[in-house]
Amino acid sequence: MRKIAFLMPSATTGKLSGELARREQILRSIASPDTQIDIFGLEPDPEKSHLGTIQSAYDAAVEVPEALKCAMEAEKAGYQALIISCGGDPGVEPLREVVRVPVVPPGMTAQHVCSMLGRRFSILTTGHGAARRTEIHERDGLLKLVSIHPIGLSVPEVRVKQDEAFEAMVREGRRAVSEFWAESITYGCMSMGFLMVDDKLAQEIGVAVVNPVKTAVKAAEMFIDLGLTHSKKDYPIPPSLKP
Repeated sequence: MRKIAFLMPSATTGKLSGELARREQILRSIASPDTQIDIFGLEPDPEKSHLGTIQSAYDAAVEVPEALKCAMEAEKAGYQALIISCGGDPGVEPLREVVRVPVVPPGMTAQHVCSMLGRRFSILTTGHGAARRTEIHERDGLLKLVSIHPIGLSVPEVRVKQDEAFEAMVREGRRAVSEFWAESITYGCMSMGFLMVDDKLAQEIGVAVVNPVKTAVKAAEMFIDLGLTHSKKDYPIPPSLKP
């Protein structure tokens, strides 16, 4: 039995309700039958458990210290792989330093899958602004990202205005294909991924849509099955954590 933790420090492990329960069910529907996957958090009170929101570099930085604690507790609890809950992959490097089990960054994972499907891909993400050409972060080792497209909605808006979000994803997805010649699309936001509209969106825009929620779960299973994890030569345990 594989055991995977979806790291969400602001949540309570078990006894989930509302959107958190829905997301955990989606994760379990993606996983293989012999995989246990749980939303794993640090909040002891189910009444205070909530779905966090990361919409800026500041938000991501504030989240990382709690995510580090969450990852270490998940490893102690016997989880064999850990998934970061944000499509921007905040804290992937320090997270890999503090644990030995594989840490799966969903954004990076989906982007690598896109890079295997064709020569060019684009990212749809939350927020405002014009579509832009870009070079992907050198960390990811990819040279095929051609554009990033904000859909004009915030993360909370994507969660509550799902029809409007889908229409915006179609609009920007079509732009990515027609103006930037993208051959596949992925999301820079996990709330977009949890809409589970990939097949419908692919039909509308005519190219593959790679969901970071799905690829993260499958990558975590693969790492467990192959007995692989990140290199501790590249991500050594911090001296301050050594006995």
